[in-house]
Amino acid sequence: MPSTAAIYYHPDAFSIARSDLKGRHSAGAGFLAALSRHHNAMPLHCYASERRLAVEFAQTVERMAGRPRPVSWIATSNLAKLAEPGCLFLPGPTLGEYAWQRRFSDQRAYSLCGVTHTICTPGVMDALGDYMVAPLQPWDALIVTSHPARTAISAVLESWGDYLQTRFGGQAHSPVQMPVIPLGVDCDRFTGTPENCTLGAELRRRHGIGPDDVVVLFYGRLSFHAKAHPLPMFQACEQTQARMHRKLHLVLTGSASNAEIEREFQEGARRYCPSVNTIILDGTDPAHGLAPWFGADVFMSLSDNIQETFGLTPIEAMAAGLPVIVSDWDGYQDTISDGEVGFRIPTLLPLPGSGQELAYRALMKVDSSDRYMGAASQATAVDAAAAGDALLRLAEDPELRRRMGEAGRKRARALFDWSVVIAAYEALWGELAQLRASAEEIAPLRPAAEPFPLRADPFLVFHGFATRQMGLDTRLFCGHADPEKALTDILVAGMNTFSAGTLLPPESVQLLLRHAQGQERSLEELTGLLAPDLRRRAARTVGWLVKCGLLEVRFG
Repeated sequence: MPSTAAIYYHPDAFSIARSDLKGRHSAGAGFLAALSRHHNAMPLHCYASERRLAVEFAQTVERMAGRPRPVSWIATSNLAKLAEPGCLFLPGPTLGEYAWQRRFSDQRAYSLCGVTHTICTPGVMDALGDYMVAPLQPWDALIVTSHPARTAISAVLESWGDYLQTRFGGQAHSPVQMPVIPLGVDCDRFTGTPENCTLGAELRRRHGIGPDDVVVLFYGRLSFHAKAHPLPMFQACEQTQARMHRKLHLVLTGSASNAEIEREFQEGARRYCPSVNTIILDGTDPAHGLAPWFGADVFMSLSDNIQETFGLTPIEAMAAGLPVIVSDWDGYQDTISDGEVGFRIPTLLPLPGSGQELAYRALMKVDSSDRYMGAASQATAVDAAAAGDALLRLAEDPELRRRMGEAGRKRARALFDWSVVIAAYEALWGELAQLRASAEEIAPLRPAAEPFPLRADPFLVFHGFATRQMGLDTRLFCGHADPEKALTDILVAGMNTFSAGTLLPPESVQLLLRHAQGQERSLEELTGLLAPDLRRRAARTVGWLVKCGLLEVRFG
């Protein structure tokens, strides 16, 4: 049986049925579908806050797998049960808070495994900084989807570690494993079946694209500030059209977050590539389906944005047999072998240190995260002339397109098919299990120490607020002739029971009252009536009983 993990499930991380579709949603949906089909652990474990979410998870994986898949629900309140799968998979990089939660249980009971998507937002940067402070362990991992993203994260951690060393005098480092495992695609979905080829042919016919015309496809969010600025792409297409006799068409398949951004793309295409027939298709419309992939001749994505860490669409293009032209940027450097499956176009960043004002403006909330990313993108150059040269080569050489497309198809299946990627996840989860058994524990919990000092026992932190505080020798007395009736009178009011879930159940409360009826008992005696795992709850319940007048405190 392969090594496995409980999947932290919330629809936001795994659903593509949304108007604000982003790469992380597509990646999450693809991962869950792949897990359903390729991960043969029995059962699949769903870590969710509510049973209805576990039911939704079970229905989703059965639909995606095309067969029944047994599912075990692990409630988020039941940390101990995570020892069964031995790992908790989180669909993001925020590991610190879950490490603190684990510390209330057993730090060796299970591993934490996250994955990167965007890494430049304040929330993610803070989460990475937490790796130095939170009780993370060598058996925890952050899956990084590309080597450039890993380099960026390492730079952040190194700089943060230097600060902590300056501040506290000791060396600081992150114990978290950071393996590079790419995102995946379902290569079978992009096979050139007769049905898919027909969809592509119909798209070309519908838009008046001739058999000898060349179609360039961009697929992704239409966002000049948070995805890819389109100017180099427009310029490359216009330059190419000016040097060739065939008609060039540019198909932009995606959606903009608002009408103003969509209008910028439309007007930009008219202004900067007026000789090219530009077609904009709504990427969220299922009616388009796979047609753009099989109606195109070349795929182009000149990403220049720091929010990108991997980039799924070039992998999908390779799976569909398209040659690709991409910027030499982020994860594209890993996925696109230059000159084999397409071309990587040079990019240029400004002088180091010249972006400090951008970071300051974001810190001071002068600029939003989107504007911060957009400002960095605005000063990042992509060589439009080189992109035009690459496009001209492919546009004029059908055999080169065919050869590179076939090489891309093979590369996608060998390295990025979800069956390959899920196997890499399984191998990682197995390695983390070995580390749990052998690696030295970092910051083991000392006896009587608070698991999370910033979320400590309120009766410890605020002990100075009260006149007195109970001890195990505190004497307690129940003077009611009918304790059960007195308890019933208290339980009828919601103001007395709004936190009942943190107290003992009524039958256990009655046991305490009967035992103290007419006779002084120590707190130690009363809590000793119950199982050890209930004694802290019993101590809180005694405080509630005193509050409600059902017990009296007798100080010596």
